[in-house]
Formats: sequence, C-alpha cells, structure tokens
Amino acid sequence: MKPLKKVAALAVVLIGILSFNTIENSPVKPALDLNELDIAKILEKQQSECRPDCDFMFNVETQLIKKIRGGNNINAKVYITEKSTGRTSLLSQENIQIKKYKDAIAIEGLVSGDNFKNTILENGDKVISNSGDQQYAFDELIKNEAIYNSYINATNELLRLKRSI
Repeated sequence: MKPLKKVAALAVVLIGILSFNTIENSPVKPALDLNELDIAKILEKQQSECRPDCDFMFNVETQLIKKIRGGNNINAKVYITEKSTGRTSLLSQENIQIKKYKDAIAIEGLVSGDNFKNTILENGDKVISNSGDQQYAFDELIKNEAIYNSYINATNELLRLKRSI
C-alpha cells in the first residue's frame, strides 16, 4: 500500500504543477494601416454621438523624460486601437512640460533648437517639441474629448497628480 500512496502523491504533485503551466503562442498583431482610415471622421463620430459605439478606441501613453525644478517633461504618445482585432498604431507623439505650480519655470531657457513650439494645452501644459514628420498633429488630436481625457488620466497616473478632467 505504501508504493500506491507514493504514486498517488507524485501524481497529485505533477498534476498541480502542470495545471498552472500554459504555453501560448500569441502572434504579433500587425499595425493598423493609417492610410485606409479617416481619423478626422472617426473622431467627429465619437464627439457627435451620445453613446459612442465606434470600432476604434484612442488612448494616450506617457513616459517621464526629465524632472526639472518646478515641473516634469514627459513624452505623450497617442494610439488608435481597433477593438475587434486589437491592432494598434501610433498617431502622434510630443514632448510636453507639466508645471507643478503656476509660473514655476520658464521653458524658453531650458529648451533649445528649432523644434521648440510654444503651444499651451487647455489645462496649462506646454508642448515643447514639434515632431513635423507625423501624419497627425498632437495639437489637433488633443482637442478631442476622449483623447484629452485619456491624456489627463495617463499623466495623473504617471506623475501621481489629481488633476480633474
């Protein structure tokens, strides 16, 4: 009877170990073809409807570039995702300066080069670089309510802020 207990215990251990191992082959999803999509029409449709039942979702991802006295420089990327397939493409990206308090710093002295752009967003954040090689302008995309809300949520999460939408 003792060998039977050993075999049963070994079987239970093996089943327990192997039941938590999964092998998944998730192929890399191809990016969306932005030439086939009319982003302006998609954004207009989302703004005009009370309950958007659109096939696409817009989200913003942020990354901290540099902490400076009185503020932070971040990189914000706007993505479009097709809900049915999960395919994603980058629409635009910009470097943005977020002040910790009003009149904290003057960015003109901290940013050099020809790509300096003095665009102020609705909440007071400043776009400090202009990526001219992109198909869509960040300034125009951020005017959309869904993208702006996603931007505020992403910066709040990154910098542990409590800014309201």
